[in-house]
Amino acid sequence: MSEDAHLEQLRSLVSLFSANTAQYKGAQYDEANTRTDFIDKFFALLGWDVANDLRFSESYRDVVREDKVKVDGSHKAPDYSFRIGGVRKFFVEAKKPSVNIRDAAEPAYQVRRYAYSAKLPLSILTNFEGLAVYDTRIKPGKDDKASAARLLFCTFDEYEQRFDFLANTFSKDAILKGSFDKYVEENKNKKGTSEVDAELLALVEDWRVELAKNIAKNNPGLSIYNLNTAVQRIIDRIIFLRIAEDKGIEEENLLLSVAKSANIYEKLILIFVKANAKYNAGLFACMDWIDNVRIDDRVLSNIIVNLYYPECPYEFSVLPVEILGSIYERFLGKTIRFRKVRADVQTAIIEEKPEVKKAGGVFYTPQYIVDYIVQNTVGEKTKNKTPEEVAKIKVCDPACGSGSFLVGTYQYLLTYHLDYYTQAKNLKAALKNGKIYEPAFRSYKLTIEEKQRILTSSIFGVDIDSQAVEVTKLSLYLKLLENEGKEAEGWLFKYSDNRLLPSLEENIKCGNSLIGTDFYAQGNLELTDDERIKVNCFDWEKEFAEIFKAGGFDVVIGNPPYVRMQMIHKNQTEYFKQRYKSAIYGNYDLYILFIESSLAFLSKDGLYGMILPHKFFQAEYGEGIRKIIAEGKNIVQINNFTTNQVFENATTYTCLLFLSKNTNDTFNYQEVKMGSCIQDALISPIFDTVLSSRLSAKWNFYGSAQEAIFEKINRNTVTLERVSRKIFKGSSTGNDEVYLVQLVSHHKKHSIVYSKALNENIKIETVLLKPFIYGQDVRKFYIANTHMYVIFPYEIINGKAILINVKTLKSDYPLGFAYFEQVRKILVKRKLEFNSGDFYKYSAGRSLSEYDQKKILIPDMLVESRIGIDLSGEYYHGPAIHSFVINEQYGFLDYNYILALLSSKLFWFFISHTSTALRGNAFRLTPEYINPFPIKVIDINKKAAVQIHDNLVSFVNKMLELKQKEATEPNQQVKTMIARQIEGVNKAIDTAVYGLYGLTEDEIKVVEER
Repeated sequence: MSEDAHLEQLRSLVSLFSANTAQYKGAQYDEANTRTDFIDKFFALLGWDVANDLRFSESYRDVVREDKVKVDGSHKAPDYSFRIGGVRKFFVEAKKPSVNIRDAAEPAYQVRRYAYSAKLPLSILTNFEGLAVYDTRIKPGKDDKASAARLLFCTFDEYEQRFDFLANTFSKDAILKGSFDKYVEENKNKKGTSEVDAELLALVEDWRVELAKNIAKNNPGLSIYNLNTAVQRIIDRIIFLRIAEDKGIEEENLLLSVAKSANIYEKLILIFVKANAKYNAGLFACMDWIDNVRIDDRVLSNIIVNLYYPECPYEFSVLPVEILGSIYERFLGKTIRFRKVRADVQTAIIEEKPEVKKAGGVFYTPQYIVDYIVQNTVGEKTKNKTPEEVAKIKVCDPACGSGSFLVGTYQYLLTYHLDYYTQAKNLKAALKNGKIYEPAFRSYKLTIEEKQRILTSSIFGVDIDSQAVEVTKLSLYLKLLENEGKEAEGWLFKYSDNRLLPSLEENIKCGNSLIGTDFYAQGNLELTDDERIKVNCFDWEKEFAEIFKAGGFDVVIGNPPYVRMQMIHKNQTEYFKQRYKSAIYGNYDLYILFIESSLAFLSKDGLYGMILPHKFFQAEYGEGIRKIIAEGKNIVQINNFTTNQVFENATTYTCLLFLSKNTNDTFNYQEVKMGSCIQDALISPIFDTVLSSRLSAKWNFYGSAQEAIFEKINRNTVTLERVSRKIFKGSSTGNDEVYLVQLVSHHKKHSIVYSKALNENIKIETVLLKPFIYGQDVRKFYIANTHMYVIFPYEIINGKAILINVKTLKSDYPLGFAYFEQVRKILVKRKLEFNSGDFYKYSAGRSLSEYDQKKILIPDMLVESRIGIDLSGEYYHGPAIHSFVINEQYGFLDYNYILALLSSKLFWFFISHTSTALRGNAFRLTPEYINPFPIKVIDINKKAAVQIHDNLVSFVNKMLELKQKEATEPNQQVKTMIARQIEGVNKAIDTAVYGLYGLTEDEIKVVEER
């Protein structure tokens, strides 16, 4: 339909409303008529198939019109949910024309609560007489005016004037073209905007603290493990019942009525007992010791009252399960601990778990990643299968956490079944057999019984954390009841005697996925209760006997823990060495073992899909698992996100790894370029096809053009590792405030320096000071001026650095001795120790020949090639710099020649394709990554080769000269001219290096585009 036709229809609607406004604003004209006569037609003009005339499947219809449930006299779901591909984009809340939506606070608060809880950025309130657009990222408050967070208000007679804006923002076409998202982006960061998950997490954590403190105070004999369990179980039960209330499955104000009385916990136990009979699931199962804890009324009352309108800004009927999962994932990253207040009194506190703190926090997997992994594993296994065939597919997450991947799988299977049953050829039989029902005209839902069957037949998970297991069950139960309401009970007993919730005791289990009961075969292991909980042995073949009897799991998915071995008890690491082929290095990460173990319990044609760090592609500790995968030709697909960040506020760089139990001669590889949007890249991925046989000791996934370059530059070369006399890491002082000082003035015998440890200038023997540089001081071809010096209390004996003993220090270097004594006294006064062992020693102890000679300097982390040279051999450096001298065997190669190669674009091309990428487009330049760089060794008997060598040496000499001039030139105009000359010499070096390695013009283009 043309734009003119749309406007004509809009004018007709407006004219009709204008002519009969008094009638429409009368008491007899209700909301249902308003929707049918005006609002449906208005949004149809914006391109939405409001009535589903195109007969899309239930999961993908444009608009969901809710059959509302009334609680507290108000509706519990929005009138319209507008969707693209089944994903909500915005809500529309409808009112009848007699409701004053411009000024009345209640309707605005209502739509804002819906959309804020559903994590939607914008939503609309309309009675057709007027239309309001709200920024629903702003947390709604019970005292807010109708105008709060309102971006636009217009009346019906302004619709034509505003139609371009409305069509360009809220039409289906505008959303598909990104105009809606652009408008959202342009209007973000307004005052008061916040994420519902962050707000709700803070609320839940407050409850946890108050409950934990109160239960600990009133129940002094309770163990810390049982305290954690009790707090978790009580919160889970309250949240579940509150959500069930909002859905109409429980009676309204069920919890609120109890919260306003005395002996609240005793009355809650009675509610839990009834819920156990109704839902028939472990969530409400009687546990005498939990039922008998004592909790003060004020604590429970505060929790419950703040879950209800008007105190509560959340609308639980529309709160996505995935948001609760996000909250709980972070919730699980903390634990309750006891802290003594007095000798005989303790309280409860909440702390981050040590392994979480070490990892920098808990990072919840974004939903789009979960969906992508599920689609490429579960989606592949269910393709073209009947529900009977799908029922045989078993999906497992071996480290399920809050259950996000299992919830994603369950949602996928629910959608798959609903779409299957609502196909024209299957519809009649599905209705007859109780697979689906029709709550509204031409609208279908799966029966509760069918949802239960799908859940229990296909979804399995394990986690070492008992609280995570309970959260996963809760998340799955809430997903089962999602989009259900009062009518669910009417259909519940139609075909069976099932209760609302199935037991998940055989599906979701607590245990250590990596440790079997053979752990105890190691010998006499005396474990404390805490250690026993951390070990938590799990026998896969016993716990899932029927599945393993049939061959194993068909799909294994998830996000395994990223925990370094240093965080694991020694008795476990010894066990891992014996059990896992991939545990060949001591500094590996637990996710390596999860890859190996998951492959082991996949069925014959099984699929594996995980998000995990890509560091193992090249890191030494990944050698074992790389070998296992390469030999098995298990890779199906890799999506490498390089330095793009999936997890917000994290520094973990990840990939998606898809494996199969079958062998694959080729696999798909996608590299998401730096700075790209991962979500967009996954929507339309561009893959290279890689031969499995090409996997080498370290995994580098080049395209054919890059591969040809690597093959060429590796011909007739030797590695940097052979040319250098071992690349070494700089020294660590152990206490920089003591040993690193800033020069104030330099004298032959003594110098004045500023000591941070003393916060004053001191005098010290000059011979004890060595110039010290940091990584940022190493510039391309030169070293920036440094004012930092390291106090180096060592003597040179046979070229070795030998620690000066205290007696000699006192007699020969009295100023240095006095300084150390002064610092030591301060540390003693602060009750601090300086390292263990000799106070005066720091961890240098290396041959002075490594420092005191010409050397090439390489910072260990760079965003561009920035290699320097220490011509005088005077600079000492810390561990953030690696340096080397040329091996005597290759002494005929000039340092400037090696520096030219390492400063070239070809070197950076090599690093960017072989090193580990870090945040901010940086790469690691540690020995394992720079050692393999191929060096062209000049044949000194060939004049042409010697000429190339000498030309590069000359270029670098010129560059060193120019860099020095540029640094000291005061005239900015002259400085600019020098900079241009430097640029020209840089190009000359690159050109000469390309020629040295024989690169063609096309290959040079690939190198420079990287």
